[in-house]
Amino acid sequence: MKKLQEKIMQDIGWKLLSLMIAIALWFMVINIEHPVTTRIYTQTVTMENIDALTKQGLTVLNKAQLENMKVSAKLKAQRTALDRLTQYRNSIRAVIDFSKLENIKSGDTAALDVSFLLPDSAGTGFEIVSQSPEKAQVIVEKLAAKRMPIEVQVDGEAGNGYTTLQPQISPSSVQVSGASSVINHVKKVQVNVELQQASEDIVVTAEPVAYDENGKQVEGVTMDTSKVHVSIGVQKNKIVNLNVSTEGTPARGYEIAEIIWSPKTINIAGSEAILNHLQAITLPVVDVTDATETITQSILLNEILPQGVMLGNDTPLEAEISVVIQQQEEEQQQITVQSASITLEGEKEDYEYTLSENSISLHLTGTARALAMITTGSVPVKANVTDLTVGEQSVALEINLPQDVTLVGEMPSVTVTITEKEKPTEQPKEPEQQEETEQQEETKQPEQTEQTDEQEQPEQDQLVMNMNVQSPPTAEE
Repeated sequence: MKKLQEKIMQDIGWKLLSLMIAIALWFMVINIEHPVTTRIYTQTVTMENIDALTKQGLTVLNKAQLENMKVSAKLKAQRTALDRLTQYRNSIRAVIDFSKLENIKSGDTAALDVSFLLPDSAGTGFEIVSQSPEKAQVIVEKLAAKRMPIEVQVDGEAGNGYTTLQPQISPSSVQVSGASSVINHVKKVQVNVELQQASEDIVVTAEPVAYDENGKQVEGVTMDTSKVHVSIGVQKNKIVNLNVSTEGTPARGYEIAEIIWSPKTINIAGSEAILNHLQAITLPVVDVTDATETITQSILLNEILPQGVMLGNDTPLEAEISVVIQQQEEEQQQITVQSASITLEGEKEDYEYTLSENSISLHLTGTARALAMITTGSVPVKANVTDLTVGEQSVALEINLPQDVTLVGEMPSVTVTITEKEKPTEQPKEPEQQEETEQQEETKQPEQTEQTDEQEQPEQDQLVMNMNVQSPPTAEE
């Protein structure tokens, strides 16, 4: 045993030197065949356990920023190991774990570690020399959500002579979630559909996108559905007018100043046979009876279209009608009525009636439109003389004025002079004339008698002739 120790210790210095040289040579060989080097790998951040915030009614305000954040790490390992890791580089993950957030509330900002995780399939022997960034700033805010309808933006045009119908969407709405300050900026959710001179129905699947009031996409929101189905019918089209009418009359002193409606024309679709016979669409009549202020109505166009006719995609669903009612401005006008045109009512045959005035003047006030309708002789004027007797009488006139026209001042009157008509009398005859008359009458009587006899004689002769004609024939005959 002692000899063995002596042999081991003999030339111990040389032996240790040889060992060190051997180890150094081994490392040199390894480094030559499998050298150690460094490489930089970059990966996009992945967020995990964000439900830990959602359960607390919280969310990440700068979620969109974190989702787009790039993390770079410098790794050290043998070249062969790094080559192997490169093959699995898509499996490298830069992870932010939100389960590590504790005692957080809305409005807080926290710095969370970013873990650069290598896949197990790449093996071991890797060292992270450096990483940038090592932490991520997380802004926490109250979680908000709202359900919104999905709009369809149709880009392009249908084929010539065709139009698109209103799009049908399934589902028709989506719930948008995110930080309350972000959700407040979301004004619409929209899908885009491209038309390429289509002449047949279109069916597509599209992704809904949130936009703000300026049409800019809102980042950092999530939706409960990522795909929607859109179908758009394509049919023959025609542009027709929208017609508007009114019924009734506004209240006294008011008038229709203007009728405004929009749109004036609409794009409709249907079969060619139906469209050829359709020239215009008439909106429901607006009743302005006794109106004193503007009347506004909204009409759903789908409810008034004829059967088999539909609205084109570029046509609004409603028509707006405004009938502007305004108070009429009153003007004054003076007209002259000739006495000859005044009608006397209740005249008696035994009286004669004379008007002292040749004419009368009437001062009228009313709307310009109503006064413009008044012409000479168009205003009936009457005077009632039924109970009047002989003499000079003052009679109030009865004037029938049109609507929206009134008389200024008191009702005028006229002076009527009434006199009795003269009765015709027989003049007494003188004696000589009376004798001549009697003689003439006596002379007429014999003449009448002779004339009667002469008339009877032909009648008798005629009777004899008739008898001769009617006598029976003789035997010889």
